[in-house]
Amino acid sequence: MFYAYRPDLQSKNFVDGLIFTGADPCIWVVYPAGAVGDLLIAILDKHYLRTGCEYYGINDRGRVMIYTSDYEMIDVALSNKQEIEFNDRWFYDFSEQLGKRNLTYSMLDQIIFGCHLYRPGDIHKILQSFPQAKIINIYAKDNFAQCVINTLATYKLKNVTPRITPFELYQDNSYSPKLVQHDQVLNIPFGFLFDRQSYDTSYTIIRDFLGIPAPLISFDFVEFYLSKQHPVVLSLLKQCNQTL
Repeated sequence: MFYAYRPDLQSKNFVDGLIFTGADPCIWVVYPAGAVGDLLIAILDKHYLRTGCEYYGINDRGRVMIYTSDYEMIDVALSNKQEIEFNDRWFYDFSEQLGKRNLTYSMLDQIIFGCHLYRPGDIHKILQSFPQAKIINIYAKDNFAQCVINTLATYKLKNVTPRITPFELYQDNSYSPKLVQHDQVLNIPFGFLFDRQSYDTSYTIIRDFLGIPAPLISFDFVEFYLSKQHPVVLSLLKQCNQTL
């Protein structure tokens, strides 16, 4: 693996009481439900020694089963309609989540958050609360991509049978995603993973953005992900990639 030696991560050098703060570096992958952000997180996680993320494979509906460093603390709060405030209580709860898994911040060489805080206001809040954050925002570039994302979310979370609708029905020239333009935000259109050439290009851009020195995950992993998809979902993903 392409890692520099990190003696501070040896078990004999762990420091109790060291807590994660808003001033520390971290990675955020933000995306609407169904936009396959969990697949990107699974790829990024393999470039670090310890992140607190836990990958358990891909289930029969093609959903990537992974927990991020916060162990879904953010998305659970969002699903309960709770406002996310990055205050002292939030950082305490985050440390508690690590502690429940016998982890401390001193044991990790990177923090990776993956959640549905993808709206411009949410991204600005992350930038204000975490000045050293690097944010990858997966967005729908057109109305068709948004419809595919919605279809995937409904299928994978609610097991509703997906269906194909002709691309022409979703063409909407007035569609214009609102994106945050910032040096610490990388906006990536949904669908970038599903073609070998597009994957290689996007993977290089993402690695450069995060300062990752070398590629570790080949397109074979994405092909395995695609092999686990419902035939209708697979067709939709391929159509979406063709619109990039």
